[in-house]
Amino acid sequence: MTRFREFVHSPYFNKHRDVRALTQYLDSCYPEFSAFQCDRYRVYKKVFPRKAHDQGKLAVVFTYTYRLAEQFLAQEMLRSGEAETNHLLLRGMRQVKAFELYQKVLDRSGAQLENAGEQSSTHWWHRYQMASERDYFLNHIIAKRDLSGLNVMEEQLDRFYLAEKLKNAVEAQVRRNMVKVETESRMLDSAVREVAENLEVYRNIPAIYLYYKLFEMLREKDHRHYYEALQELKSGESCFPPPERASLYNYFQNYCIREINQNNLEFLQELFRLYQSQLEQELLLEEGYLSEWHYKNIVTVGLRLEELDWVHEFIRTYRDRLRPEVADNAYRFNLAAYYHEAKVYGKVLDLLIKVEYRDPRYNLGAKALLLRTYYELEEDEALYSLVDSFLQYLQRNQKMSDARREGFYHLFRMTRRAAHIRSRLGYDKKEKTAKDLDRLKRELETTGGILNQSWLEAKMDEIAKYC
Repeated sequence: MTRFREFVHSPYFNKHRDVRALTQYLDSCYPEFSAFQCDRYRVYKKVFPRKAHDQGKLAVVFTYTYRLAEQFLAQEMLRSGEAETNHLLLRGMRQVKAFELYQKVLDRSGAQLENAGEQSSTHWWHRYQMASERDYFLNHIIAKRDLSGLNVMEEQLDRFYLAEKLKNAVEAQVRRNMVKVETESRMLDSAVREVAENLEVYRNIPAIYLYYKLFEMLREKDHRHYYEALQELKSGESCFPPPERASLYNYFQNYCIREINQNNLEFLQELFRLYQSQLEQELLLEEGYLSEWHYKNIVTVGLRLEELDWVHEFIRTYRDRLRPEVADNAYRFNLAAYYHEAKVYGKVLDLLIKVEYRDPRYNLGAKALLLRTYYELEEDEALYSLVDSFLQYLQRNQKMSDARREGFYHLFRMTRRAAHIRSRLGYDKKEKTAKDLDRLKRELETTGGILNQSWLEAKMDEIAKYC
C-alpha cells in the first residue's frame, strides 16, 4: 500500500488532488478496510471535507484511482522482470534512434540471458525476443545482410514453442484424467515426435526434456517413466522458478497418490520423499505459511510409514509456520494422530476434546481417529455409540461425495463387526470365530475404497491369532 501511495503522489502518473486524497485515506484504513471505514458517506467527507455529498463525483474519483491501480500493478510486474524491461528499453531506443546506446544495452541484455540460472519456457521466449532485436540491429542498422541472426531467432522460437507445447500437454493430460474430457491439439503429435527423435539435442534443455518425460509418465502405464522424469527434475530443478517448480512437484505427487489409491504402496515412500524435498525448498509455503492440509497430509504419510520420530519433530517444528488462526487446531489434531500411532491412547482422547470441528474434514478425521482409539482401548460401548451416531450423520450429510461417504461407512461398520467378534473371544467356539472373521475378511477384500483399510486388516490379523 505504501508503494501505491507513493505512485499516486508522483506527478508523472497522477495530477488529480482528489485521487491523492482518496488514496491517502485508504492507506490509513489498510489493511482492515472495515465496513465503517469504507462507508461511502464517510469516504466522501474525507476526500471532500465541508462539501455536500455527491455520489457521482465520488464515483469519478474512484474510477481514476482504479485506473492508476491497474497502471501500478503493471509497473510492479515490469520492475520484477528484467528481461521484459530490457526488451521495452531496446524498442524505445530504436524509436528515438539511439543506436550507440542500443548496441550496449543489446550486448548487456544478451549476456544476462546467457548467464541466467532459470531456463523455463519463458526464458526461451526472452531469448527469442533478444535474437529478434539483434537480427534487426544487424540487418537494419549496420546493414549486414545474412541469415545468422534469423537462424538464431528460429532456434530460440523452436525451443520456446516445444517447451510451452509440452508443458500444456502435461497439464491437459492431468485434467483429462480428472474430468474425462478429450482435448484437441493438432500440433502436439509433431512436437512430441520432434523431441522423441532428437533426444540428444534436447537433453540439456530442461524446459523441453523434463516436460517430455512428464508427458510420457502420464500417458504410458510404466513406472519407469516416473523415475526417469523424477531424475530429470532433481538434476534440473534450479532451472525453474519456485512457482513452476512447485507445480512440477505436484505432478509427481498426484502420480504417487493415484498409485497409492490403487494399493501400490511403494509410492508411499516416494510421496514422503517428495514432501521432504518441497519442505527443504519451502515450495509448500504460501505467503510464508504452510497450509494446514499440507501439514495434515505430511503427517498422515509419515505415520503410515512409521516415521514416528520424524513426524513428531515435524509437528512441533512447523506449528509456527501455520497461519495463526488455524495453528492450535491443526497442531492438536495431528499430535493426536501421532499419539495414536505411538499407542499413547489417553493423550489422543485429551487432544481430540480440544479440537474444534468447524471444518468437516477435521470432524470426519477426528471421528475416524476416535473410532480406532476406542477399538484399541477396547471401549466397546463407546465405540458402538460412536458408530451409531456417525452412521446417522452420514445419512443426513448430502454434501459429501458418494465415494467418501462409502469409505467412512464401511470403515465404521466393519470396525464395529471386528470389535464384536473380538468381544466374543472366549465365549464363542473357535470355529464360529474363525467363520465370522473369514466372512468379514472376504467382505473387506471385495469392498473397494475403504478408509484405513490397512489398519482394519491388521486388527483382523490380531483376532485370527486366537482362532
